[in-house]
Amino acid sequence: MLVFSRDPGPTNLLIALVERLSSAASEDELEGIATLRQKIDRSHATIMARDPGVRMWQQAGFSPTSWRDRSKEAARRLLLDSEAAFVLTGSSDVDEFGDRDLWQAARSLGLESHVVIDHPANLRTRFNDREGNPLWPDYLYVADYDFAERLVKIGHERSRVRVIGDLHHARLKRRAVDVKDADIANLRRGWGADEKTHVILFASECAREMLIAGCPSQYDEIAVLEDLLGTLENGETPGPVRANPDDVLVVIRPHPRDAAGKYDEIASGYAGCLRVIVSGEAGVELAILSSDVVVGMNSSFLYEAYELKRPVVSLTGHIIADGKSCAG
Repeated sequence: MLVFSRDPGPTNLLIALVERLSSAASEDELEGIATLRQKIDRSHATIMARDPGVRMWQQAGFSPTSWRDRSKEAARRLLLDSEAAFVLTGSSDVDEFGDRDLWQAARSLGLESHVVIDHPANLRTRFNDREGNPLWPDYLYVADYDFAERLVKIGHERSRVRVIGDLHHARLKRRAVDVKDADIANLRRGWGADEKTHVILFASECAREMLIAGCPSQYDEIAVLEDLLGTLENGETPGPVRANPDDVLVVIRPHPRDAAGKYDEIASGYAGCLRVIVSGEAGVELAILSSDVVVGMNSSFLYEAYELKRPVVSLTGHIIADGKSCAG
């Protein structure tokens, strides 16, 4: 089995899936996992990735190989050289064709392609080839039946869409149990927060980077952050708790695909007005549990915070997880 990912969302899901397949089967295992388990039991897993996927696999304890080649021919060579029996990938955004090149290469070699989907954003364009033509893998894996129906509506065969459950969030919650109060206290001290500090964790998105790649967004993360900071300076705080500006600390958590130094000027520019820092070193679970409220736009990080029962605010009015608008 050859596994490939780049984007954070698909990588998180693939990590959770590979870990699940490496453990013993449960009696209530969903059909999608059971079907893959039959294949993986007969296959050695070779994990290929591009950053930030490489770093994420490494942090999870795996040893991925960085795949730098970016052509259809390279994808075919990779499958031949690795003697792969089938392909398991994520579904990257519109600026990454490595997974789609692998689907095409697998089909040309008579191999199956299996793909996990973590998020419905840009759902149609994730299944276009380099020329803009529709390109479907053989099998798609999603968290639930509602997501499966969305894929059927845009053209995929129902019989080839398989449900595997919300593996990433289940893994997230298991790992969160191991986060200790001392870990949270140490991180908050490292951020410069004391007992009365109200920590607002801003989850960035890479919309500006995606705009350069030709995929415009309905919002700009820098503008959203600046609006938030202006609101905080006026004494208003997002979420259920009100706090004085002097007691507020904004922690900007960069997206894994943000440009280096993207928020440095903003953080330094608010010195003396609001306390604003940039910090992305802590693990997802620890960062979420160390904050008082998590804000952002529509990234997976907000859904992760919701699953860990932290207050969540979408500053762009998106609906997070439970069907209720989190704008506030």
